[in-house]
Amino acid sequence: MNAQQEMNKIFKYSIIYLLTFSIFSCDIKKDAIGANDDLVVLAAKEDRDQIRSLLSVVFNDTLMTPAPEPFYNVKFADPSSYEALKTQTNLIIASIGDYELNPATKLIRDLLGKKAFENTLENNPIVLSKDQFARNQLFMIMSGAKESDIREYLLRNGSAIKKEFDENFDNKQSQYFLDSKRQEDIEAQLITDYSWSINIPWGWEVIRNNPDSNFVWIGQEMPFRWIAVQWKEGNHFSKEVAIDISNSFPQTYFKSQQYNKEFLSIDWVDYREDAAYRLSGLWESIDQAKGGPFVGYLFYDYASDKTFYVTYMIFNPGGRKAFYMKQMELFIKTLKVE
Repeated sequence: MNAQQEMNKIFKYSIIYLLTFSIFSCDIKKDAIGANDDLVVLAAKEDRDQIRSLLSVVFNDTLMTPAPEPFYNVKFADPSSYEALKTQTNLIIASIGDYELNPATKLIRDLLGKKAFENTLENNPIVLSKDQFARNQLFMIMSGAKESDIREYLLRNGSAIKKEFDENFDNKQSQYFLDSKRQEDIEAQLITDYSWSINIPWGWEVIRNNPDSNFVWIGQEMPFRWIAVQWKEGNHFSKEVAIDISNSFPQTYFKSQQYNKEFLSIDWVDYREDAAYRLSGLWESIDQAKGGPFVGYLFYDYASDKTFYVTYMIFNPGGRKAFYMKQMELFIKTLKVE
């Protein structure tokens, strides 16, 4: 069975098993609450170390900075807070074994019913449901007879499960960060002046617009987030150009910045519908104790016969960065070239 078939199976069980406690909620569902990068996990205290380890099989991506930061934050709560937390964006109820005194096990049994609960112990330890109690929510039950059974299942299907959470994050962020309250006047001016544009949310401003050097820099404060677009006529898409950008771009266009060579990666990836070189790592100030993560894409647009370098960076000392990097990744992929 391939990953897509397995996910279809998970969602089929969700529809059947979770119907018993969702049909009684006939009101129009409100939007899910809570941070999009938080995993709220209802579990008994005795299981939490094992459950955290199991979740790390699925949610294993980390923003590599001098202080590594996970893209998803696991936040445990007592199963007794189920009613208060049931509309969280990412809600997980997890238990290991079939112990009557385990409050998470009892909750899962009550939600699924005896037959479906036994199926999690014998066959499929994951039940996943979209929009269960609120719009833009992912609700997951993780229940298995043994820790090793659940781990084996997650090793096989973890990437497909995580894809659902990533897509839910993107969909929710797109609604509030990209689709509403955009500055369409600035977007239209970019199209008029340069034949390309990018979604610009409310509160962002053009910091620098240099037609002579084909360079546009936009940003927002608190925390500091910047996006820059630089382009050239013709095809300049190569690994050598990507390396040259890593050496010279920040100094040329930001004057007092450089990319830290120790953390720099250059990878061949897909960007929009184009092949691209992805530069990622840390930017740092040359003359001050400042820095943070950055990502940039070098790609060639055949229709316009232009080569673009599009980059974003974060400066948020002491604050979270992974969340904003995921947000900015959505932002940067709204680039449109005419």
